[in-house]
Amino acid sequence: MDLEVRHLRVICAIGEAGSITKAAAQLGTAQPTLTAQLSRIERLLGGPLFVRSRQGAAPTTLGEFVLAKARSVIASFDAIQREAAAQVGFMDGRRPLRYAANPGPLMVGLLDGLQDVFPGTEVTLRTETHVSTALDLVASGQQDLGVVVEYVRDDGPPLPPEVATLTVATEPVFVLLSASHPLADRPELDIAQLRDARWALPVSQGSGMMEAFTELCAKKGFTATVRHEAEGSAARELIAAGQAVGLGQATFRSTAGVVPLPLTGSPLRIRHVLLWHRGSALARRVPAVAERAERAYADAVARSPHYLAWLAGHAALT
Repeated sequence: MDLEVRHLRVICAIGEAGSITKAAAQLGTAQPTLTAQLSRIERLLGGPLFVRSRQGAAPTTLGEFVLAKARSVIASFDAIQREAAAQVGFMDGRRPLRYAANPGPLMVGLLDGLQDVFPGTEVTLRTETHVSTALDLVASGQQDLGVVVEYVRDDGPPLPPEVATLTVATEPVFVLLSASHPLADRPELDIAQLRDARWALPVSQGSGMMEAFTELCAKKGFTATVRHEAEGSAARELIAAGQAVGLGQATFRSTAGVVPLPLTGSPLRIRHVLLWHRGSALARRVPAVAERAERAYADAVARSPHYLAWLAGHAALT
């Protein structure tokens, strides 16, 4: 294995967070995965970079040396990418407009709108499940536009200063049940009614889902049993088979055997957010991009009968 810039970013994230657990949360990955990655990097560099204890992770002498060099290399690398992107623009069709998006209604739904705003420019999509990775890609100039889906929380991770954001829509999170579940015929649920359920939830993706979900369950006086780490079609199969319950976006597309139900009071909410670099050529076209994003979102709502039913009795979230 050769040393790569992504390895340097891992080292810097741990050094800045002072903890592997905190760095894993910021990077949108699992702590054991990050620990294994750090071990491989340490073997490559010839020694331990951090001393780990209950207080966190403190850099060794070698770690301090590598951190200083890594920060310098990353700053130079990011500058090269930004300046190169500025030299080869997408506005005149000389290169594609690079678009990274989390799975959700805007991921594919915005593509036609982007083509309208930038006629003659090819638009390329990179699907990205990790929020922090999408942020880094936009901050470094590797992607021109990003769309992330994040849970609304008071203490979410800070944004890179060079990244600007705009919230396209905020929606409630629905519970996903099997059509045969005893509670599937209810108009809405309190999450405490599912205290004994087995849950199927995706692995940490930096969206704040697990933090928001865990906090809500704690407020209701229980700890949820997450039996399966699954997402997409795998999660839907588990839910439809009655093996688990899950969480989904209000704009979740109807799936045979799966019933989406709102939570009383909408205690869990997500927002769909546009990201762009403040200094990019795209910045001045953001109002037009946002308009197309709002149209794409409205189309997704129109395809979601369960969400339309909820909206008939509730004000849209802001």
